[in-house]
Amino acid sequence: MTSPKQLSPSLLPFELVEKILYRTPIEALFRFKSVSKQWYALFNDKIFRYKHFDLSHERFMLVHHKSFQLSNLENQAFLCRQTPDELHNYNIVNTFHCDGLLLCTCRERGILGETTTKLAVLNPVFSRIKWIQLSSSSKHYDFYGVGYDNVSRDKYKILRIGFGTSRYDINRDVEIYEFESKLWRSINATLECSPPTRCVSMNGNMYWIAREKMMAGSKIESFDFSTETFKPICCVPNGTDCSYGGGLSSFGGDRLSLLHRDEHVKKIELWFTSKLTDDGIVSWSKYFDATPDPLTEISLSLKTFIVKTNNKITIMLWSSDIDFKDRVVYTGVYEMGDEGETKKQVER
Repeated sequence: MTSPKQLSPSLLPFELVEKILYRTPIEALFRFKSVSKQWYALFNDKIFRYKHFDLSHERFMLVHHKSFQLSNLENQAFLCRQTPDELHNYNIVNTFHCDGLLLCTCRERGILGETTTKLAVLNPVFSRIKWIQLSSSSKHYDFYGVGYDNVSRDKYKILRIGFGTSRYDINRDVEIYEFESKLWRSINATLECSPPTRCVSMNGNMYWIAREKMMAGSKIESFDFSTETFKPICCVPNGTDCSYGGGLSSFGGDRLSLLHRDEHVKKIELWFTSKLTDDGIVSWSKYFDATPDPLTEISLSLKTFIVKTNNKITIMLWSSDIDFKDRVVYTGVYEMGDEGETKKQVER
């Protein structure tokens, strides 16, 4: 690993240093923040952050109210950092990731048993937190997501989907919070399918597997933060219902990947969409259907995965088990090939 001394601005042109830092793993950048004021300013520059994020390899992240773990799939290294002290008294019940930022739905239980919900935007790399004032219309079961307007990447917005007294309440109000104005406003957007649970952020927009109303199949739904509208993308392959057992991820920056377990033939299928374009025409292609080792399959979750493309395409799967007695979370990363061969890469 290159040391800060070797990359000293006095030894190399800063433009060259900058190019090297663009491809330096985020874990190493932590150690370089104090090299110079110039470096510290660079790490805080939004153009540098966006370019570094776009060039970085995908990682798994486990968020706890007191710490988070970041796994580097290239060298199997784990980075563990403490979250800001302000989060330590809350339970983080939901997170949404966009451009290195985490939108955290936090809950705190009072001495009389009452529950208070708060919303926070966390930059885990720099351990910075920004609290968001909730809407006056907010309810306990509301869903929150974050994205940005494609006119400007730093025009972040938060989406709130209201669900009344339960997540099955069909009377939904939809609001947008803009970071610039720090205000909530209602929007005229109608959600004609099941609400989001696990979502994927890609190019500032939000995607999830949804169930059609009064129908057995599933579809891919999206929210466009530029037009502030819900948009159906396409049906899932073969019309199957994978809203509970399937996982969605981004692929290549402009496509979606779907991981689905076919319970009838006990196979795991990996599908890719075509490029998501403005014409709205999206098709699926199957990359493989593999039969994993039955013993390994028990511990695998298909909801959190990353597609790797080195010499061939493989799937990286995240697994976690909680020891409630010792209050410890054991995590593992598995790699699965197109013939179902599965091996554990990391365990913590």
